[in-house]
Amino acid sequence: MICRPHKHLFGIIALVAAVAAGTIPAAAQSTVPTAPTASGPVIYRLDKESTFQRGCFAPCLCPVMEQAPMRGTFILGGGVYDGLFTTYKVSDVNWVVALNGTDVRITGGGTYRIGGEFAVQQELALDLQVGDDPVQKFDSGLITGSKVPFPAISLTISIHGQTCFDTVLNVSASPVPPDQIHPYRLLDGTTFQRGCFGACACALGPKQPVIGTFSLVDLETNSLFTEFAVVNVRWLVTSTSSTTASGLPIRGFGTYRFGGEFALQQRLSLDLLVGTEPLTHYDSGLQSGVAFPRIDSLISINGGVCLDTLIDVHAAPRRSTTVRPSLMEP
Repeated sequence: MICRPHKHLFGIIALVAAVAAGTIPAAAQSTVPTAPTASGPVIYRLDKESTFQRGCFAPCLCPVMEQAPMRGTFILGGGVYDGLFTTYKVSDVNWVVALNGTDVRITGGGTYRIGGEFAVQQELALDLQVGDDPVQKFDSGLITGSKVPFPAISLTISIHGQTCFDTVLNVSASPVPPDQIHPYRLLDGTTFQRGCFGACACALGPKQPVIGTFSLVDLETNSLFTEFAVVNVRWLVTSTSSTTASGLPIRGFGTYRFGGEFALQQRLSLDLLVGTEPLTHYDSGLQSGVAFPRIDSLISINGGVCLDTLIDVHAAPRRSTTVRPSLMEP
């Protein structure tokens, strides 16, 4: 039997020979991908180039109706290499876009892959919920080339491939520097309570202690407010008689901001998974009594009206070499 070389072998031999002979410029040589090494989860933050667009794209003639910058974070999980591409899990998409004066949250997850045989190729595919819209698939398609070197990511994702009426997200992101990630811990007095509040007549459950951690990530500072992303919420609701590891887990992410024009105010806004329940939005609304870097904020689903869940959050920075001195506990 005659063994025939694989159809790509001649190309690989020619490429290696050309590199060795110096006939391929260095920039072109760098486009031949190598297998990225797997790593643990990394917190990414959207750069200023990230934008949200919704409206008509070519060949349709109606205008782009909405366009605004996006801000926020996501988690890029450790990659799995298949010999050609390294595929990373994207989770905890925690983005905000201001549309018509209202902050609209974008949440979800998916995958990012990068690799290729002769040139760098990459694809970002996410299942996202924009505000109260149903979850939809956003995809960049498999793109050859890269605007920025990995681990930075710069891709455009859309529902319909940027054709006619579509929602288009320009995602430009990079890993957050360690000194801009501020670990926090919950303090004694943090509680979880579920039941009927106000004038409603159903029973009110007990206040249960909550233990755990989260981190703040610098987002932006303007003339009125300083805003952080809240990431890696890892909490546990315990019984009033025990603080063992058995309890109700809470996972999630969100934002925290403080500032104001005449008096300090704060707002804690989180999307949380409580046990096996679906992702649900908890919000404090604007509150006074700010003592940052300590955070004291009561968040709820329905504003503490009738059947509701309340989480009374009390937190302070954990001592860590990655925390700025200004955020350290005294």
